Amino acid sequence: MERVDTDTVLLDSNYVIGVLNGTISVNELPPYQHAVSTVTIMELYALAGMSTNEERRIDEAIRELAIVPVTIPIAKRAGMLARTRKRGKADFIIAATALELNIALLTKNTRDFKHIPNLRLL
Repeated sequence: MERVDTDTVLLDSNYVIGVLNGTISVNELPPYQHAVSTVTIMELYALAGMSTNEERRIDEAIRELAIVPVTIPIAKRAGMLARTRKRGKADFIIAATALELNIALLTKNTRDFKHIPNLRLL
């Protein structure tokens, strides 16, 4: 796992997609190191109808980010969070990643995460 410190923010897939499609400028992102979960990478490559060029752009974008794999502590915390609600498990893994690393999550879907105790949202 790449080193991630408290000057890092975890990007949800909606921010990465926004940067890739030009609706969000890189300059709009907080001035921190940017990281993504391996789950976010999966979500990006799962987008329907992706062209080879779009896939290449994702490849290039993720090279600029710190990549956080799903570890046993992250998976355990995600499982415990998932007990509380029956929704997409990917969101729980992303939230657990931010919690385990003690970093904030930058998302456009705050309502999907606001019920999670101690999760800092930007």
